[in-house]
Amino acid sequence: MAIDESHPVLNIPKTDITIWRYMDIPSFLSLLTNNTLFFIRGDLFEDKFEGTIPELTAHLLDIEARKEIEDGKINRRYWNFSDIINKNNKDTYINCWSKESHEMVHMWKIYSKEDGIAIESKYSKLKKSISTKEVVYPTEVKYVDFKNVTIDWENNILKLYTLKRFEYKSENEFRLLISHPRILEDKLLEVDFENRSDERSKQYYRTPVIHCEVDIKELISEIDLSPYAPKWYLKFLKDLTAKYGLEDLSITQSDL
Repeated sequence: MAIDESHPVLNIPKTDITIWRYMDIPSFLSLLTNNTLFFIRGDLFEDKFEGTIPELTAHLLDIEARKEIEDGKINRRYWNFSDIINKNNKDTYINCWSKESHEMVHMWKIYSKEDGIAIESKYSKLKKSISTKEVVYPTEVKYVDFKNVTIDWENNILKLYTLKRFEYKSENEFRLLISHPRILEDKLLEVDFENRSDERSKQYYRTPVIHCEVDIKELISEIDLSPYAPKWYLKFLKDLTAKYGLEDLSITQSDL
């Protein structure tokens, strides 16, 4: 099915935005040899608040749940309802890009290990390049004050992956999401229903990364080499990409 823009919680780009993906050389080699983008499980990111309800919203949600418990409307196990939701962040996988019209110095230093590369593409090219049976949700990320602002999470956990804390605003992130990937969920159909919940947890725990097939010729517009990389890397990259049929691809070293 590939890209699905129809989900109501997504922030779909209004224009054909330029996107960048910064990576080290081993990650680039993996892309070339496997023709796949990798998606990382949501709970494994550096930001411990990834996929969680913002603090003030969580507080108000718990107040509402406790009132309904006292009124006999819901079970007491929902006393800390926000914790239940926040712990449910192991079934969504994320592939991250930077949404910019130009390269960013701090992104070179953080994500390319200073001697890596950046792939430049367009949203339209990314959509065309993806080939997978998984449903892939695209979204721009909105940055919010987790401590002091309430958000409407629309009773949908996927919405939480369209948000990040203000502290990460400089990343200007665009991301792809795969929720409850078929590669894992289909295996659970073979498991007895009463054991399915435990087996699901085990399956996701054993799967930190899933891969999504991509046409690299369609995906990549240009490649930029880190300004901090040795000069000889440039010829190495040109020789390497030529072996994978990308000899006409523009490859330059950043002059930042």
